[in-house]
Amino acid sequence: MTTSSGLGPIDYVVVELPRRTTTFTDEMAGELASLVESGVMRVLDLLIIERDRDGTVDVTEFEDLTDAGLGILDGALAEILALEDVENLATAVAPGRCAAVIVWEYLCARPFAVAAHAAGAEVVAQGRIPTQAIVATLRSDPGQRP
Repeated sequence: MTTSSGLGPIDYVVVELPRRTTTFTDEMAGELASLVESGVMRVLDLLIIERDRDGTVDVTEFEDLTDAGLGILDGALAEILALEDVENLATAVAPGRCAAVIVWEYLCARPFAVAAHAAGAEVVAQGRIPTQAIVATLRSDPGQRP
């Protein structure tokens, strides 16, 4: 088992799926599988949240997805999201829509995390800048392209 000193950064994303879509598209599944196969990331949890127009939430766990095209993840997920986590994440999903929730570890950053821990360093803050904010900033600077 990997200890916290041997983990890379861990993140989550909630990706609202295209309208009338209730699971990963082939392209999404293929790209995620490619990232896992290449060792860039390890998926720790994956599920689909469906939020009805009245706000009712239905959750489909990975093992219940039959057509996601993500066989590479079979038996590899830690399933770390608790019910409270899922309820909080569901608030980001618009009524009448479905979203994929993915928790992943950045394996490409694991060697740095291990080296930092071995040197006695400690992560004291971690955050994420929303992609939309970066794109807006780059678009406002004529010398940059998103």
